[in-house]
Amino acid sequence: MRTVLLRRQNQQARRRGATAVEFAMVLPVILLMFLAAAEMTNLHFIKHTAANAAYEGARAAMVAGGSPDRGVAHAEQFLNRLGVGTGSEVTLTTTPEVVTISVRVPLNLHSLGLGRFTQNLYVTESASLRRERRQFDPGT
Repeated sequence: MRTVLLRRQNQQARRRGATAVEFAMVLPVILLMFLAAAEMTNLHFIKHTAANAAYEGARAAMVAGGSPDRGVAHAEQFLNRLGVGTGSEVTLTTTPEVVTISVRVPLNLHSLGLGRFTQNLYVTESASLRRERRQFDPGT
């Protein structure tokens, strides 16, 4: 009986530091996964914000009475309101039929911690809408 207890104590003594070593090996992987999840969430936020800003700017420029300057200002205001306006570029292209606004957001200025790895990466979104030809009159 005594030899069984000694054997069990020896096994526990050999296992004593294994948990700390396993934790030290797994912790960097878990932290990397959390950082990657946060970066991907931020990337999706920037992508959807750029797409919505392009749409809202095109909408402001295409309505009857709208102007190209109004469309660009509306898109820039949308980006600034959501904190993605720093370094962003908004360009507008018009034809007699279609208004197109493109929004370009640099990732290095809006990354959560990987700015130096995203130095020359941009999120670019655009929206094209047909122009309204005449003012809407709800009375007719």
